[in-house]
Amino acid sequence: MTGYSTKENVNNINVPHLHFGMQLIFDECQKDGNNQIWIDVYQIIEFLRKNKSEVQKENSDSKDYIRKYDILDPVIQD
Repeated sequence: MTGYSTKENVNNINVPHLHFGMQLIFDECQKDGNNQIWIDVYQIIEFLRKNKSEVQKENSDSKDYIRKYDILDPVIQD
């Protein structure tokens, strides 16, 4: 269960779940207080989900792999 309240089920979430977020920290003062920067990672996750791709070896002599399919950016038109 996630949440900051000591009162049970304050957010009407009464099942175990995973809370996932990303905080950007450029300076120590941004760790706590009014200077925190949190981003919603939903759009990043959706972009990655829509652009899954198999990989293939780029070069048989190296351990480098490349995507089999290009990333599809909906903002860029063909």
